[in-house]
Amino acid sequence: MSSEERIVAARLWAAYNYPYLASALFAMRFISDETVGGVAGDEHFRIYVDHAETRDWEVEMLGVELVHQVGHLLRGHASRAREIGIQEAELTHWIDASDAEINDDLETGHPVPLNAASADELGMPDSLFGEEYFFQGTPRVSSSRDCGSSAHGNPRSWEQPYGDDNDRGIGSEERDLIRRRVASETVAHHRIYGSTPGGWLRWADLVLEPQVDWRKELRNTLRRGITEVTGAVDYSYQRPSRRWRSSSKVILPSLKSRLPEISIVLDTSASMSEELLSQALGEIDGLMSAAGIRFNFLKVFTCDSVVGKPQIVRHSSDLNLIGGGGTDLSQGIDAAAQSYPPADLLIIITDGFTPWPESCPNGIRAVAVLINEDPPTTPDWLDRVEIREVVTASKVT
Repeated sequence: MSSEERIVAARLWAAYNYPYLASALFAMRFISDETVGGVAGDEHFRIYVDHAETRDWEVEMLGVELVHQVGHLLRGHASRAREIGIQEAELTHWIDASDAEINDDLETGHPVPLNAASADELGMPDSLFGEEYFFQGTPRVSSSRDCGSSAHGNPRSWEQPYGDDNDRGIGSEERDLIRRRVASETVAHHRIYGSTPGGWLRWADLVLEPQVDWRKELRNTLRRGITEVTGAVDYSYQRPSRRWRSSSKVILPSLKSRLPEISIVLDTSASMSEELLSQALGEIDGLMSAAGIRFNFLKVFTCDSVVGKPQIVRHSSDLNLIGGGGTDLSQGIDAAAQSYPPADLLIIITDGFTPWPESCPNGIRAVAVLINEDPPTTPDWLDRVEIREVVTASKVT
């Protein structure tokens, strides 16, 4: 088998055993170099291979090495090394630390890349970040492995300048696209097969994290709605006007702002994510407390295809989540609008896959909190905040 054929075979082995990494594996450019002493990479997806050194490696070992290099590139070990100010004298320990992070996620039975460190060798538990292994781990007595600038950002003597006509490499924009594609494929693989290593899920979670902070957006949207309601004032005889003493025996009412009446329609159909449902309720609970509105002043209507009786509870954790069937939140919205006292602000927590009324009953201000990766359109009468679900390592069992 020629050197080129061995590379082809190793890449196919890697893509077969780690299919969620295939987009990155097939984006690699291979460069032959006899000074590398094995396999190394740069930040532009160029992999330098010393064929004389690796000639006797099994295809499996070479394939694991390609997975390893992809790990450095996708997880941004070079930029992370720059962020914490890794110096040349510290590179060996950083390489060991980042290697251990990657090796935590090798499939059972696959060999560890030659001379690559493990968490155990650094005196640490596994499933940690490279930074934790670096700052808290014990440096290995002897380590001669250099994965190239893909691992630490310091160009090595064998690396070619970026933009070289023969092997240009991949620029930053394309690298970002590859990372996001692989992150999406990692999440999809886990949902279908449920066997993706936790470290890769954790990485995908960070990459796919929404650019808009949904918690901040939710707080701002609800705060705006509460402010509009509490800013309204009306006359009340609970506290007479101070002017009545000087006017006549007629008691005059005073102007008084009021606490808003807030109702929540909670989608409890089978398609809803329990974890993000809990997060959204917790955020709303915290916001209401900060605004001086406790949960025992809120009416909560659980609804799938049938609306439940309103619940008035002290904390969101006290809710009895009844449902699990189909979805028709129009019934819950109507029930909230017809309740007494009527709602000033209506919060609808759902994945968005429901029939909507043509307009909000009684002109109530309404906010839809959409828990979905790709939420559908909503009526114009609704404000909307999107909470896009991601799979995290904490969900792995």
